[in-house]
Amino acid sequence: MPLRIGVDAWNLLGDRRGIGRYTRALVREWSTTFRKDVDLTLLIPEWPAWWYAAAYRRESQPTLRVRRRNKADAADIDALWFPWNGLSWSSRKPKVAVLHDASLFASELPPAKREQELIPFRRAVHEGAHIITDSEFSKRELVKYLDLQPETIDVVPLGVDLPQRVADARPQLPFAVPYLLFVGEFEARKGIDIMLDAVDQLPADVRSRIGLVLAGETRSARQAESAVPTAVLGHVGDRTLSALYCNAAAFVYPSRYEGFGLPVLEAMAHGAPVVASNAGGIPEAGGEAALYFESGDADDLAAALTKVLRDSTVAEDLRIRGRQRAREMPWRATAHTTLGIISRICH
Repeated sequence: MPLRIGVDAWNLLGDRRGIGRYTRALVREWSTTFRKDVDLTLLIPEWPAWWYAAAYRRESQPTLRVRRRNKADAADIDALWFPWNGLSWSSRKPKVAVLHDASLFASELPPAKREQELIPFRRAVHEGAHIITDSEFSKRELVKYLDLQPETIDVVPLGVDLPQRVADARPQLPFAVPYLLFVGEFEARKGIDIMLDAVDQLPADVRSRIGLVLAGETRSARQAESAVPTAVLGHVGDRTLSALYCNAAAFVYPSRYEGFGLPVLEAMAHGAPVVASNAGGIPEAGGEAALYFESGDADDLAAALTKVLRDSTVAEDLRIRGRQRAREMPWRATAHTTLGIISRICH
């Protein structure tokens, strides 16, 4: 008999970050690759559920059952899966909550704002949900900050889709030179300031023939000021993002704190050489396929970028190792391991 899983889908319509990509990928894999083993129900906050069902199916799979989440306890569901950093609502059913990282505890948010954001984390602990996180680094952080026992947390690395074909079109940019690419939100912990400082420190011959592309949710135009031609694109669709990855001279991930770093894997899958900080769980994402620099050190990042941009053999080696790393970490594996954990807590 298939395992009947209720998916907390409250943010499925709006989340274009890594968490949204993760949730859609696992729902897709469970609905296709593991369709004989899983019976999914999307649980949503809106009423009446049938009115909103079509929108949720468009964001996931077209045949999924959609119910209002306050009906979960009475439904024929074996367990609930909460992918959005904790429990967004309460239930008596067996629960698996994904806490992707502990960045909120290390953030510079005002205390009241931080505590509000941490409510789903604390609810997951209070209600005895089994916890999944993305990396061994995040597991250590969650054990420390939430006073959890290590055996209550499973580590399930994120995965990636391999592109069906290499994007053959160059993205529309305001300059024609090769470019460095950053993908992510414009927030302090992402280290954009370190990247901009490093670009300014590149040798003149390198700096004169490179541009910079920033793709993601922008929060401050000041953060995008650079001595090289710069394109700030904001959020981009999947096809544009794929083209950006495929055509990048290098992908730069300068984050100061990261539970995993999904863009690192996505860049590798598209054949972009990856230069990343050694912060948090990033090395668990990139393995031996990235060129790492000391987190927060603009000089070290500039040296790493110079090496990649000046030496084509270094860049090509990173491309080859990156593609292999991506092949080793498909979403199918993430979905399979997560399914095994959910099944375990039901028995």
